[in-house]
Amino acid sequence: MLRIYTISLLTALCLAGTNVQAQYAWDVGVNAGFSNYLGEIGGGAGEARDWVLDMKLDQTRWNPGVFARYRLDYNLGINMSLNYFRIQGADSLTPNPNRFTRNLHFRNDVFELAACGEYYFLNQPDVGSTGRYLLDFKSYIYLGLAAFYNNPKTQYQGEWVVLQPLKTEGQEKPYSRIQIAVPVGFGFFYTFSRLHRFGWSIGWRYTFTDYVDDLSGYYPDPKDLESDEAIALSNRSNEVAGHPLAADLVEYFVPGGVRGNPDANDSYLLTSFNYSYVIRGNTKSFGKRKNYLYGRKRGRAGRARF
Repeated sequence: MLRIYTISLLTALCLAGTNVQAQYAWDVGVNAGFSNYLGEIGGGAGEARDWVLDMKLDQTRWNPGVFARYRLDYNLGINMSLNYFRIQGADSLTPNPNRFTRNLHFRNDVFELAACGEYYFLNQPDVGSTGRYLLDFKSYIYLGLAAFYNNPKTQYQGEWVVLQPLKTEGQEKPYSRIQIAVPVGFGFFYTFSRLHRFGWSIGWRYTFTDYVDDLSGYYPDPKDLESDEAIALSNRSNEVAGHPLAADLVEYFVPGGVRGNPDANDSYLLTSFNYSYVIRGNTKSFGKRKNYLYGRKRGRAGRARF
């Protein structure tokens, strides 16, 4: 059902672009920025808080990518992107005694393919009112659908170990490494000399999985795990038993005890600076009397303005 929905959405967007006879240009570009994990591992000193309130800024990592954008009309566009980023978290960095005693950590190198609709709610085609239209500004909000490949790992005996095959919570089968997310966010860009766009965006990704960090529910019985490595990585509280924060809590980290929060899925935050190059179409629709980019009439045919 989700695959059918995705195909239908992309088909509808492509048909919308065809219906306006390709009057608007593509731009293709690159982005570079930062990524943050929002989930159960790590966090602040108190109880877990929702969304960015529990985010650890010192766990910020990188986010490079590429994208192509197509303008559907004056206020709408579609952005297709491919991003690579790393997210990570560690209980050892929090002063919260319960999470510190849990003593789990992970890192996850993620590849994300997304298609997002952009709505340009603020348009200024002639910044500075020079009459030359060489500097354009647009601000937008976006919403879309993304598929991402993730593969959480943890460090054990000096090596980074892939966690998904180990089924550290005693699952009957491993969770899928390919998941779905809903991107939502906002951004802006300037267009210089009608060809070069420089911008910035920030977006939150809601996911439909709680295993981006490889934990969700409760500690399993070690007898239900399939290997010594799975047993060692399922419950690591014994590794900090001698620490003052953990000394009185280790005894509670037993089979059936709380390991994560199955009522809240993981998510992540991406922010990036971007550059793109405008590829203007040669269609005759650019030269009609009506300027579809700005909604004004022109006396004669001319080049599209961005």
